[in-house]
Amino acid sequence: MTERPSFQLMVQTDVQSIYHMQMPRWLFSDSRYCEMSLDAKVTYTFLLNRFQLSRRNGWVNERGEVFVIFPRKALAKELRICEQRVTAAFKKLVELELVWEKRCGRGDANQIYLAYVTPQDDPAYTSAPFTSQGEDRGSRTTDSAPLEGAGDGISAQEPQDLRPKSREMCDCRTAGIEAAEPQNRTPSKKEKREIDRSQIKVSPSCPAHARDGLTDEEREEDFLDILDECELSYFPPETALVFENAIERLYYADSYRVGNATLPQSRVRAKLRRLDGMILREVEHKLRENRDENVKNSTAYIMAVLFNCIAEGESDLLIDPYLNSLSSTA
Repeated sequence: MTERPSFQLMVQTDVQSIYHMQMPRWLFSDSRYCEMSLDAKVTYTFLLNRFQLSRRNGWVNERGEVFVIFPRKALAKELRICEQRVTAAFKKLVELELVWEKRCGRGDANQIYLAYVTPQDDPAYTSAPFTSQGEDRGSRTTDSAPLEGAGDGISAQEPQDLRPKSREMCDCRTAGIEAAEPQNRTPSKKEKREIDRSQIKVSPSCPAHARDGLTDEEREEDFLDILDECELSYFPPETALVFENAIERLYYADSYRVGNATLPQSRVRAKLRRLDGMILREVEHKLRENRDENVKNSTAYIMAVLFNCIAEGESDLLIDPYLNSLSSTA
């Protein structure tokens, strides 16, 4: 019998707690870019993730194009490689027209723009993260490998199947929700992250189908647009479903209570339209930090964390030391 290793092995839940960078699949499946070095591919991935921060920060030119500020030295430090390798990676990205760098002069940092890419996948490339073959459905243990076709569980490899094909709405979407704002109390760090569970309640409200002035189709389309911005396919299926449920209840609530303030539906939806994948990753991180098993209403708790992370994401940009250091040298 093979001896087990001396180090600990990952289990099913471990991988979900890791922060994942977004590396586009087309870097490997598109014949135009698949031959790039791993340095170039990882460099592009870091630029793409910084693009999301720049977009939220409103770093756009007069044409509405988002630019990234990422000096070679800073990028090399994050990648843990020498600056020469980053320079070579940039050269390749520019050569393949994946990025364009605008030199600003006068000591200002260069502006890096990412090209809009339309992937041209090689049909022969069927590797990670998703395939269209339908194999590997559901999670398996080593003992269950021979059980072909057993079960219809949601596959961890196919989060694109999370959304129901029907656009029908359940009645619970019109329920009103009341939740407390996370309290920044002392004395412990744990209390600073906690939401006062005793004030989290879910209560019904009167239907208001036409209050927002939208038809059912327009309302559904608006809701799906919000989900699209959330990039739920990048999350494990069960996590994505939890987030979708929380967003759904916030969207269809007549009002939402935060602390002593009651926000109308229009303001709640305006906040939800600011949601994106980065904010949801922060939500996931904060949820997994919770060590209190006495959460009486997990859905309302998640809704409160999600709603407050939207506001925190905006304030975090204002006090971000890296961004402030860039603005002070501009």
